[in-house]
Amino acid sequence: MRLLLEAPILTRSGYGEHARLVYRSLKDVPNLEIFIKAVDWGNTSWEAEYPEDIHKCIVAYTDHLNECEVNRTQESYDIQVHVGILNEFEKQAPYSVVVTAGIETDKVSSNWLIKTNQGVNKVIVPSNHSRDGFLTTSYEVTNTVKNITTTINCGAPVEVVPYPVKDHEDFNLDLDLETDFNFVNVALLGSRKNIENSIDWFLEEFKDDPNVGYIIKTARSRGSLTDRRYVKSLFEKLKAQHPDSKCKIYLMHGNMKEEEIHALYKHPKVKAYLTSTLGEGFGLPIFEAAYSGLPIIATDWSGHLDFLSAPYKEGGKVKNKKLFSKIGYTIAKVPDHVVWKDVIIEESCWAYPDPTSLKKQIRKVYENHGMYKKWALSLQEYVKEEFSEDKVRNKMRKAILQDYLQSEDNQTK
Repeated sequence: MRLLLEAPILTRSGYGEHARLVYRSLKDVPNLEIFIKAVDWGNTSWEAEYPEDIHKCIVAYTDHLNECEVNRTQESYDIQVHVGILNEFEKQAPYSVVVTAGIETDKVSSNWLIKTNQGVNKVIVPSNHSRDGFLTTSYEVTNTVKNITTTINCGAPVEVVPYPVKDHEDFNLDLDLETDFNFVNVALLGSRKNIENSIDWFLEEFKDDPNVGYIIKTARSRGSLTDRRYVKSLFEKLKAQHPDSKCKIYLMHGNMKEEEIHALYKHPKVKAYLTSTLGEGFGLPIFEAAYSGLPIIATDWSGHLDFLSAPYKEGGKVKNKKLFSKIGYTIAKVPDHVVWKDVIIEESCWAYPDPTSLKKQIRKVYENHGMYKKWALSLQEYVKEEFSEDKVRNKMRKAILQDYLQSEDNQTK
């Protein structure tokens, strides 16, 4: 059985992480030969080192292409797994699966729905929010010549497979922090992550407290010196708008290993994770902070809600509870400058956090940290169990292969 994995598997990106999860889920399947077509994802940088087994799969793909060119034959695979956005999908095998983060807004584009009717056998997404974007979006198309109106809906089953918890070795991250109580955020700059507003509101709320800091690990796209100069200049401009604010803003920039990021969440002076994101397909850094036991302050909307609730005993009863500090929001259309043809559509919406609510939540976590830490530890325990590596790999493996193998069995009977 030959499987083509088209994916940005070597990139330092969410889709790179997604691709590596797919590979880890499939690599030990008996009688499965994997060919990897490594592609870019935006402007993100590539990993300097990667496992030898991934390298062999990339070489196998290159060798197969060369063989096809010499023999003037077509590429031949039984299964195709495309990791990325749907408008880049082109069918290359009898059975095709698209693994995508979906979209962070409330609607997917008509092009994506059309693609699900053009050879996609299954779509795999990491959250219920992403799944709902496919299943609740539809478009009416009118043929003016024949005066016929057709409704376009999602044409493939959509299954949710989240990211898994990772175990990391302890790492001593030496941070020069002047403040004892620090919030942290890990995200690329961009309208959706809302980092500039987050900084602005933080500087306003803690303007009189020199013992509070906000650590932001970010970049515009890459970990280059040019990128760092740009981000540093931006942060200085934001802080200059609050010249009398006594709290601290810390910029972290450049490539960090996974164990270093994990150590950041576990640092004794890092007390909570703060994001004012407008929408997430999943929210991997938020997830990492949650399974590291950090109290979470986040917008109460989109993909990260899947892992921020857990059974919790309160008032003598156990019930499912949102175990994070919830920022209120308003649903409204995306701004014009983020509209992206066939990806982020003009009529889609996301959640705009309320600044008063954010300030209220960060103040509550600061002043009543013990209660929120108790929530965080309860959530950590639940997430580690429900999102374990073994459980998620098994779920991903079944989602990709089970329907194909059943159809093969049926054909041989």
